[in-house]
Amino acid sequence: MMPKKREADEKKIKKILEQRGYKGGKAPRGSEVHHIKPLAEGGKDTRENIRVVKTPQHRLIHKNRRARGDE
Repeated sequence: MMPKKREADEKKIKKILEQRGYKGGKAPRGSEVHHIKPLAEGGKDTRENIRVVKTPQHRLIHKNRRARGDE
């Protein structure tokens, strides 16, 4: 049985992005927030685990994880 998927804490993410200088605490157009260690694997909403990546790169990251069986 798969563990319950944990949802990202949007308030924490917004605060982290604001601290990094992203206007309104949002990723710029064409970019998305990516968790380096997925939440489903125990990753957290922390500065160290969150990156802003371009949308095509984000899709590729997850496509590669699925191909390896990591998702």
